[in-house]
Amino acid sequence: PAIAAALVRQVARPAPEPVVPTPTLSPRETEVLALVAAGRTNARIALELHVTPATVKTHLLHVFEKLGVGDRTRAVTLAMELGLLPPAARPPRG
Repeated sequence: PAIAAALVRQVARPAPEPVVPTPTLSPRETEVLALVAAGRTNARIALELHVTPATVKTHLLHVFEKLGVGDRTRAVTLAMELGLLPPAARPPRG
């Protein structure tokens, strides 16, 4: 009876919440996303980083994949929620 009671308690216990790892962005992906958060276009980001617009687009596609989003706005919003963007990249509140 004691073993059966212990088994019942174990089975009746709620399962722990699964731990979802926070995605990690490369330093360059973070830099590109911070510039997106600042309102820069792909062309402007390319000029500032001395790369082609296609390279910027590739970095953003990697960010979208890592964050599981489909657009720039959601990528910036989620990155802010997860603390993936440096505080300087965050727009002021108010």
